[in-house]
Amino acid sequence: MGPVNGMNPAEVKYFPLEEYVDRIKIEDNVLFHLEDTNKEFDKYLRFLSQFDDYSVLYYWIDSLSNEIKYSQKIENHLINPYDMLKNNVFFDTLQMSHRRIKKLHQFVTKSERLEGYRSNGKEVRVSTMDRSTEEEIVFWRGANSEDIKKFMNDFISIYKSTSLSLLNSNPFLKSALVSLLFVRIHPFIDGNGRTSRMIYNIKFTDAINKIYDTKLKLCPLNLSHGIFMFKPNYARTINDIYFDLEHDSNEEINAWFNFILNRADDAIFYNTNRVSSLERAFENIKNMKDTDSEKYQDTLSKMNFQKIKR
Repeated sequence: MGPVNGMNPAEVKYFPLEEYVDRIKIEDNVLFHLEDTNKEFDKYLRFLSQFDDYSVLYYWIDSLSNEIKYSQKIENHLINPYDMLKNNVFFDTLQMSHRRIKKLHQFVTKSERLEGYRSNGKEVRVSTMDRSTEEEIVFWRGANSEDIKKFMNDFISIYKSTSLSLLNSNPFLKSALVSLLFVRIHPFIDGNGRTSRMIYNIKFTDAINKIYDTKLKLCPLNLSHGIFMFKPNYARTINDIYFDLEHDSNEEINAWFNFILNRADDAIFYNTNRVSSLERAFENIKNMKDTDSEKYQDTLSKMNFQKIKR
């Protein structure tokens, strides 16, 4: 069983992440859920295929802006989601590196410079205040600062792994895994949750491209709106997972996978009912091409289509 009431305030010293991941066994309830979600996602991609490329691209950009907006709201932060159009961190590559992680973190935290990982004894913890005693209740701690670099080297190796196991090859499971590992390492002082959700999207897109032989640069399914709607469940599900090699958290990790699959199910339903209205909105823009060519080109320029490599 995981930590009682989500409380596991122990120090997190380095342990091999690969060993932690190798212990995870996918439970039957997740396998059944995954089968259903995979089928619905296939239908969703077929649904999108009926629209022309520019309409879908317009949809991708709108979806990413909403993802950034709601990802920020989960931790009560504000940012202009369309700042992404000025930042090629979302459009240049799906590869992952220490520098790319730091660039994503720089974007979500609106930092003026690239921040390094925690060091020099800078510790972080996820906690709340007990209103009756005014004492801090620590749910869990991020990894010890002196071990961050080793953890993050392991993290990038796991991110890049191409093994054929279901956990490693399925887009939903692999993306959920790397997001969970990142947030529990907590390599930065702040902005870890927001960065982890961007990493989820990038890994998901990369995995989808490999399976469907596509060349997407933007994530086809964003989950932060659903996470925002179920924010207490999101926090509780992460809190309940031990991040060490001394405890068995398999049941709790599988609960995390189910949580992500539930949010994917919600997003597929929501987006399928939303794409048509976006397509109609884009149709109005395309109609400008014949009646007002200059305005049409200006609109496309503002959308910054030219920066997106497909």
